[in-house]
Amino acid sequence: MKYWRINSLCKFASHEWVKFKVLDDIQMHLWRREYLCPDFEKDQLIKSPDNKYYKLRQVWNAKGNLFSVFIQNESNWEPSHGLLEPQVVTLIKDFFNINRNIWYYLETLTDNEDFKISKLTRQIEPMQIKVFLESFNNEVTPSKPKILEIGKYEYQETDIYYGPKTEFKTLLDFWISCLFWVNCGELEGEGLTYLDYFNSYDLTSGSCIPMDLDEIKEVTDEIKSKNIKLENPFNAYLMRKDWNDRMYVIEYEDIFVMHNWHTAE
Repeated sequence: MKYWRINSLCKFASHEWVKFKVLDDIQMHLWRREYLCPDFEKDQLIKSPDNKYYKLRQVWNAKGNLFSVFIQNESNWEPSHGLLEPQVVTLIKDFFNINRNIWYYLETLTDNEDFKISKLTRQIEPMQIKVFLESFNNEVTPSKPKILEIGKYEYQETDIYYGPKTEFKTLLDFWISCLFWVNCGELEGEGLTYLDYFNSYDLTSGSCIPMDLDEIKEVTDEIKSKNIKLENPFNAYLMRKDWNDRMYVIEYEDIFVMHNWHTAE
């Protein structure tokens, strides 16, 4: 892992003081948690309590409201024992959530995920979903996705849903329908109020990681095996990336398909 990228939306983009002090504030947040941040210099290495070193770098988008902090992995930290990211990444995410009067936390990306986004681009992204959820009328019921298969549960299960493009004009429309209706193999229509989208982005709302189609060939082959006439897919996204709940949305010529592998754990 070369780095992690945390994206957060600044609610006060017009205030230049935010841009000049955010890295200092993050380093102070780390220093209070026993990280060594020598003189709070931007180009200095940060030392964690377990003697790992990291370096922070910031980027603002052209409009000046989307802030990215890159956490460079200077000590070759590797995942182990189910720990997918080092403590420093979790602490910086916490910084944005604690300071939610200024920041709206969006996502954390690995270097591999960040590369995929730059290479494949996104047709759907967390900001789009955030805007949609904020304007969603709870009295409106989205079209219901159709069931291609509900798997038989044996400690794990795979469920597959689809929606024709005659009913769902965009991938976003289909995904919102899945969020509204799908719940552990049931089409229950729970609505969208369970998503806490006011102060930070709930990652169950959609990670939106574009996928190389060769990388998910096992998934697309499984969909093809269900007696459904499909050409080659156009594109695919990893929408939920929990270790026990993985959702892919795949676009074909005439339909969208959602593939959901999950366990009860």
